[in-house]
Amino acid sequence: MSSKVSILILAAGSSSRMGKIKQLLPWQDSTLLEHTIKISKLSKTCDVIVVLGSNARLIKDTIKTTEVVLLENTKWKGGLATSVSCGIDYLLNYNKESDAVLILLADQALMDTEHINKIIDLYNSGESDLIGTRYEDKIGVPALFEHTYFPDLLKLDGDRGAQLFLQGLGDKVLGLDPGGKAYDVDTLEDYNRLLKLSDRKS
Repeated sequence: MSSKVSILILAAGSSSRMGKIKQLLPWQDSTLLEHTIKISKLSKTCDVIVVLGSNARLIKDTIKTTEVVLLENTKWKGGLATSVSCGIDYLLNYNKESDAVLILLADQALMDTEHINKIIDLYNSGESDLIGTRYEDKIGVPALFEHTYFPDLLKLDGDRGAQLFLQGLGDKVLGLDPGGKAYDVDTLEDYNRLLKLSDRKS
């Protein structure tokens, strides 16, 4: 029997390094955030939760995908960890059926449903209750955490909370090769490089 895995998309940042609202940058036939929501909805997840913060109302009005839980993190200035806490608090208090959470960032434009499903399948196989994405010498998101780790996720702080937590657990974490799909869009240069890469593939 498959476990119930909730996807938590972190999209609360102010995009200070970008200079524009990163979540709303055009990508494929929608936006970076909408793309992440779409690939999540197409996966083997039981539900999709999006944590908004900076420009929450403006971003919320652009989301066309239905049956998505939208949360607003009023403490988003405290870093990514506050958005993780916001999502985990929701799962613990309002959606207690989730067996695990799979955390995604809204700016990983090359990420797809295939990679998400590989993580979920590995979890369902019983191979590991902690599965992350391998970035050369470190492990990061997308990453899945079984519900037994929810209390630990609530205690994270700063912008690298989940990543540092994964690194601290060492060999307990199963690292999955993303196959070139791990590409973060943090700056305008990153975004322009992404568009050029997309043009060459099309």
